[in-house]
Amino acid sequence: MHAHELSREQKKEALESLIFLTKKRSGRVKARACANGSKQRSYICKENAASPTVGTDRVFIAWVIKAHEGRHVVTLDIPGAFLHADTDEMIHMLLRGELAKLMVKVDPALYLPYITKNARGESIMFMKMQKAMYGMLRSSLLFYQKLVKDLEAFGFELNPYDPCVANKMVNGEQMTLTWHVDDLKVSHKDAFELTKFILYLARIYGDKITVNRGKYHDYLGMDLDYSVPGKLRVSMIKYVDKILKDFPQAITKTSSTPAADHLFQIRDAEEVAKQEKFLSEEQARHFHHTVAQLLFLLTQARRDIQTAVAFLMTRVKKPDEDDWGKLKRVLQYLLGTKHMKLTLTIDNLNQVKWWVDASYNTHDDCKGQTGAMMSLGKGAVVSFSRKQKLNVRSSCEGELVGINNAMSWIIWCKYFIDAQGYTIEQTVLYQDNKSTILLATNGRWSSSKRTKHIKSRYFFVKDRIEQGELEVQHMPTEKMWSDILTKPKQGKAFREMRGMLMNVPEEYDDEVERRNTSSYLLPTDEPHEKHPTKMTVQDSSMNLQQPMSVLRHCRSVLKDENRTNKGKTVTWKKCLPTHGGIRCDVDKTSRKWRERVRQVRARDRKMLKSYMSSE
Repeated sequence: MHAHELSREQKKEALESLIFLTKKRSGRVKARACANGSKQRSYICKENAASPTVGTDRVFIAWVIKAHEGRHVVTLDIPGAFLHADTDEMIHMLLRGELAKLMVKVDPALYLPYITKNARGESIMFMKMQKAMYGMLRSSLLFYQKLVKDLEAFGFELNPYDPCVANKMVNGEQMTLTWHVDDLKVSHKDAFELTKFILYLARIYGDKITVNRGKYHDYLGMDLDYSVPGKLRVSMIKYVDKILKDFPQAITKTSSTPAADHLFQIRDAEEVAKQEKFLSEEQARHFHHTVAQLLFLLTQARRDIQTAVAFLMTRVKKPDEDDWGKLKRVLQYLLGTKHMKLTLTIDNLNQVKWWVDASYNTHDDCKGQTGAMMSLGKGAVVSFSRKQKLNVRSSCEGELVGINNAMSWIIWCKYFIDAQGYTIEQTVLYQDNKSTILLATNGRWSSSKRTKHIKSRYFFVKDRIEQGELEVQHMPTEKMWSDILTKPKQGKAFREMRGMLMNVPEEYDDEVERRNTSSYLLPTDEPHEKHPTKMTVQDSSMNLQQPMSVLRHCRSVLKDENRTNKGKTVTWKKCLPTHGGIRCDVDKTSRKWRERVRQVRARDRKMLKSYMSSE
């Protein structure tokens, strides 16, 4: 837009353009132009700009079901996803200096008339935004709304308990899609049906969509291994290696457990200050950064470090030397178990088992720690370890508070799996405190003077039992696998409970696991140039064990642009590209095409030379 067409307020509200360079995990360097949307915060509230993303516990439930049913899995990445969504408001962008000059170099005839100078003699150019660009506050929401509309047009229905999980019945089998912004993961028993879905997306979002088929998938920072039928193995070996390398001190020795028995013991703040044991500002920053990395790691693939990291999260504001030592203990444990994987299997999709436990008077402020895990067979599909928010007067009351903390997960998991089309006939909650079981089952009828002060909300579980949604059963303490999430365990007890939590052998050997790990999952100094199963949309559509007649029928139904001619694939373009603003509707190999390109390039060189001389 011409600068004189904008008012002073519009110029003031124009968003600045930014460019970022990022090195991907594959080794590629990616450049991304985006807008600085901070100015939009003055008139767009957070509630109107938030876009949903799939939850970690949701994806694990959906993924393990895919492995259990033996579905084919495809992951997709939509490049420039936000640019496919149109803006629904008037937004202007300001390009300064070199960015404005680059636009002129791209097409002098189109952009040169809009270049002006500011008071400092700097080249500037105003642009009207027609697409949702990265950095604009509502771009993610606009793309989400467009993607949902396209998915519903294809026949998908959203799960009411997660707006980023959708399902569709195809030939009597379920096709499930989960997505996080522009990263999609879809599964179905028929690989050919997945190809039709890929081609459908390619018609809308272009044929540059990255498609990944096969047994190994890199998704949301996790490496997913479907190579063993019926099992989902989740690992983050490269990320663990990165954490160890980023830590300012070299970790050379290993530890058999992530935390010692004195994990929850801390020194008095006045004593620490007197002895000058607080970490320096730089060291405290490294402490906070590493704990944040571990938090991401434990929510994805390493549930065995949840208790230790849950405590370290409470110490990031003012860590001392003792906390630094406890952090190093976790890293030493990770060094010795770098190649450990979370292995998930399903024994019975109609039964959900929960182990909920709590430790009493654990923290320095006398609050307890709640630990819970959910399994559909082997391995914890969902688990958490967190500090309780209130003080209690007995271990029985602490266990009841722990059950209350877990009830939202318990009920949600049942509803989510039901909405996925699987009937949950029994949800079992295991508890090792018989008094707590009586309180949870009978409510006020089993209460006494010592428990009357407990508010009625902690008997919420009683209502669920009466409605038939939950069944509480007693489990001996030595079989309460979630006990590892409430306090630091050592020796055989730790190895046994870790084996149930992660579904690994009790006598786990990291070197043996490393030898059994695919080379693609291992860290290496040489970046992976290409994923072994990543391909273009065209390659993906042809990589099927299907007769050519069936493939041709699929494309005719989808009105795809590819056609077959005597066994050879010929690609026909409905819309030929443009060059320099001139529509090129002739064959690229013709003499007329070459002459037109030559004329346009000569014109651009002349205009660019004139512009550079004026600069």
